[in-house]
Amino acid sequence: MRNDIIFGAVLPYLAFLIARHFGLSTVHALAIGSVFPIAVIVVSYVGSRRLAPVSVITLAATLASLIGSLYFNSAYLALLKNSLITGFIGLVFAGSLLMPRPLVFHFATEKGGEERESGNRLWEVSPPYRALMRRMTIAWAVVLIGEATVRALLIPLLPVDIFLVVSEAMWIVVFAAMISWSWRYGSRKGEEIEARAREGGGG
Repeated sequence: MRNDIIFGAVLPYLAFLIARHFGLSTVHALAIGSVFPIAVIVVSYVGSRRLAPVSVITLAATLASLIGSLYFNSAYLALLKNSLITGFIGLVFAGSLLMPRPLVFHFATEKGGEERESGNRLWEVSPPYRALMRRMTIAWAVVLIGEATVRALLIPLLPVDIFLVVSEAMWIVVFAAMISWSWRYGSRKGEEIEARAREGGGG
């Protein structure tokens, strides 16, 4: 997350302020700032020859907002980038509910080994565990889509330099809060469900 903050928030904001100081339009100043997150993704790909799903979403949203803002000369479209990113991630969470196992299950068992075996076993035998994974996935989807919507509505209401700070603060706070909630709530409920399963109640 540190690199996301530096290259996705701090450097673009400084580039925007410098570009505006030298007389560039708001749209072009924002376009210059978008170079940093794109460059980080490109460099990461060159080094590893792979792109994480979040990087693909970020790159697509950044390019879409950049091209749209320059073509239509619209600062709104340039500022819409982060809403597109979090909104699309929220839709991915929602869409995963249609899959055999929702996205939160994969995050909860991403370390593999015993953690994955335990998760697979609970998924098969415990309806409360399956409900927990779906409930947490729904929570992520609702919060991220809601955050994206609120941020999009704030764009015309705030000065650009203020909105840039508010926008970055919003996603940092929201993701930090959701990760903390997921860990605390998921761990507590998961332990309760696993304990009942061990006792032979099946959840």
